[in-house]
Amino acid sequence: MNRSTDARPRTAATQHTVLVVDDEPSICWALEKMLTQEGHAVVTASSAEEGLEQAAAVKPSLVILDVRLPKEDGITALPKFLAATDQAPVVVITAFGDLETAVAAVKNGATDYLTKPFKLEDALRVSRQALVESDHQTPQVVATKTAINPTAIIGTSPAMQQVFRQIALVAESDLSVLITGETGTGKELVAAAIHRHSRRSEGPYLPIAPVALNPDLIESELFGHVKGAFTGASDDRAGLFERAENGTVLLDEIGDLPLGTQVKLLRVLEQGQYSRVGDVRTRTANVRILAATNCDLHEAVGDGTFREDLFHRMTGMQIHLPPLRERTIDIGPLCQHFLTGIQYPAPEKAISDGLLAELQKQPWHGNVRELKNAVEHAAVVARSRPLSIRDFPPPAPGRGEASSSPQGSLEQAVSKWTLSVLESSDSSSNDLHAKFLAATEPTLFQIVLAHTSGNRAKASEILGIHRGTLRDRLRTYGIDETE
Repeated sequence: MNRSTDARPRTAATQHTVLVVDDEPSICWALEKMLTQEGHAVVTASSAEEGLEQAAAVKPSLVILDVRLPKEDGITALPKFLAATDQAPVVVITAFGDLETAVAAVKNGATDYLTKPFKLEDALRVSRQALVESDHQTPQVVATKTAINPTAIIGTSPAMQQVFRQIALVAESDLSVLITGETGTGKELVAAAIHRHSRRSEGPYLPIAPVALNPDLIESELFGHVKGAFTGASDDRAGLFERAENGTVLLDEIGDLPLGTQVKLLRVLEQGQYSRVGDVRTRTANVRILAATNCDLHEAVGDGTFREDLFHRMTGMQIHLPPLRERTIDIGPLCQHFLTGIQYPAPEKAISDGLLAELQKQPWHGNVRELKNAVEHAAVVARSRPLSIRDFPPPAPGRGEASSSPQGSLEQAVSKWTLSVLESSDSSSNDLHAKFLAATEPTLFQIVLAHTSGNRAKASEILGIHRGTLRDRLRTYGIDETE
């Protein structure tokens, strides 16, 4: 059914004609209402075929195109819309919030994409930006669609959707990209995805962590050396930038590079040139440089350990990976992904709602890496029975947590003690609470009494119990009342 609306200007304020192609009437209605309030004329269509007819007729300034359509899907039809509209920007709507769909859309020429369900304010923001680009764009050659390999980056949260969008947008360029995030968030996975979806994907991808190298050999590893350049240099040797010709280099933990090496890296970034150690000849580097760090480079610039000029050169395009505790909605899909990859006898491949709720409470200081290790540990412990929270190892402590979070340490201690009792041979007994009190009250009472210099009245007041109760409990535990 043709659901097109009149594309003629409705008010004097109309700025553009927008074509919305979606087989869900509610989506078309909402977007039409939003865009007409902005002063635009709106045309709607329920299929790619109908949409292409409308595109040829009205030449819209913007196309909003759903991926899942009745006959021809939006990704396949996208180049046709670009041709029919003289390269008008296309915003793709998708219910598949994954990296593959994002990259496929951008490779086929999409300007941006929205993931269902989306907020109207997000749709308005993306539409406004696309129309600004439409006002200033020049015709572009549409990239040829290429096969997309599976990726290990998992995430449906808004934060990860933004990461997918950024990967898709930067992949086709040769821009240097700085990937930031805490340890274990997946920075190297993002770098590998950028390379895999770039036009350099047929070339080598070489990650390197300079911090793991001998400081005296870092420059030799990066730039190579000539025979006799230093003790032990018995032959000429190609460095990382030479071996990565036509490919991509990832400098992991770039903040740890020595200042002298930073100067030479800046030369590669700005001029595409370098020299082997001990050689005066200038060589050309045909590589894309990606970098990753878990430290604050602003702070490093301030304390003089990172060059300000290199900082500005590397931070032109940044992708920030959020910690897992800020995207707990992704914990369930990540767990299922890790369980699916387990080759040895594993538990039932399911995460119950109760278990997921417990996992979402954990701090996950080690982020996705810690979660992966925890799931694999739990699978080994549980073997053929369903997973439970007691199969998982205790959470890894965060930096400085031992001194700054006594509550967390207490909870871990109680958890370990309780699980050990439950798993012991006498776990069927009905005196767990009494055992817990017997294990903890003596220490509690002794510390409080020490704090009050042995004043039982004051200790009773602090503890919130009757003085006689305290006296009886001290006798039960054999604690000298004079302590």
